[in-house]
Amino acid sequence: MGIRTPDLLNAIEALYQLSYDPENQTLSQVFPSAKVNPWLAESPLADQDDLMKRIFFLPAILAAFLLSSCSQTPPGSDAEDERNPFFRQATKDVADLNYPAAIKQFEKAVTVNPNVAKAYLQIGLLYGDKLGDPISAIYFYQKYLEARPNASEREEVLAAMEKAKIDFALSLTNTGIQNAAEIARISKENVDLKQQIAQLQGTLAAKEAQVSQVAGAAAPPKATPAAVVPATPQSSEKKAPKAETAAMPAVPAATPPPAPAEAAVPPAGAKQHTVARGDTLWKMAKNYYPASLDLNEEIAKIKAANPGLDDRNLKIGTVIVIP
Repeated sequence: MGIRTPDLLNAIEALYQLSYDPENQTLSQVFPSAKVNPWLAESPLADQDDLMKRIFFLPAILAAFLLSSCSQTPPGSDAEDERNPFFRQATKDVADLNYPAAIKQFEKAVTVNPNVAKAYLQIGLLYGDKLGDPISAIYFYQKYLEARPNASEREEVLAAMEKAKIDFALSLTNTGIQNAAEIARISKENVDLKQQIAQLQGTLAAKEAQVSQVAGAAAPPKATPAAVVPATPQSSEKKAPKAETAAMPAVPAATPPPAPAEAAVPPAGAKQHTVARGDTLWKMAKNYYPASLDLNEEIAKIKAANPGLDDRNLKIGTVIVIP
């Protein structure tokens, strides 16, 4: 704030008139609009020495007042922001890493003095960089730009807003950015897996070749059948072996495998069933006699139609008569 020029000229003119006719005049008469002490306002200024002292000190007082008016910080500047006590306390809280407390102090600074617009910027930076809240950060960035549209750091604030928007987009599910990153990751994994499969296939082929070579080298040569020499009958005149010669132990003849039983001839109207894996007489009776009330009786019929059939050891491929 400053002193208006007309007011200053009126005050100088009143003092000039007062210097020529100091008697019977009071402060209230010289300065009708001045807010002075009531006692001083009605006291006469007849004392010339007192008047000279007042005139002598008045320029010094006016000069000091003008200097103090000129040195005041313009509203809405960074210097005014930093002089705010709440702003200074918030700065200390940020240094102490107490970000929630700093945000409260910045908000108090704006509440007390709306011109402390830099508090909006600091709150936005705290939300965006420290607390991971991009929505709140964008809000306070906009508040700062509305309060100071021509701020020197306008471009930096706009860049911070764009970063906060990207951070918010990344926090959402099924966004284009996330899908693109996921597709790129899956494509890379697909390529890596294909390379691993190709390497494993090559290693497997080499191992199979080695196994084939080892198996071929270890196979025994085929035996050549020996010529059959006909046995010559012994002459009756040949002497019997001496009694001292130990008799060779007789090797028991190998028991020939039993001849396969002839397939039973199915009677008229009977069916044939070839045993498959998992078959049992109970299962066959249930399949071929679904209306029967006594499957045990049907099983007995099947056994009777197939003599020698071992129901506990059914061999795959055996043909069974189903009467």
